[in-house]
Amino acid sequence: MNFKKLTCTVLFAAASAVSVSSFAMEADDKWFEEARTVKMMDKNKDGMVSKAEFVEMAGKMFDMKAKAMGAKDMKMTDAQLKEFYKALYGNNA
Repeated sequence: MNFKKLTCTVLFAAASAVSVSSFAMEADDKWFEEARTVKMMDKNKDGMVSKAEFVEMAGKMFDMKAKAMGAKDMKMTDAQLKEFYKALYGNNA
């Protein structure tokens, strides 16, 4: 394989990785936005969110974000927790 072809292949692979990563981040943000709704949390469909339903969803959100950030032993650092709050609350964090 010549150098020009190799360079193009590497650049294409890098661009693909960035676009997939961006798509995953956008999907993650959209999921977090939807997860904050009664519709997503209300497991028994009574139109209200109980403490148990809220805690269950918050746990899923924590696990998802901790895994995505590579949190060691599912424990977040101060910076990771701040990033989690931004995902959880949007720009209101």
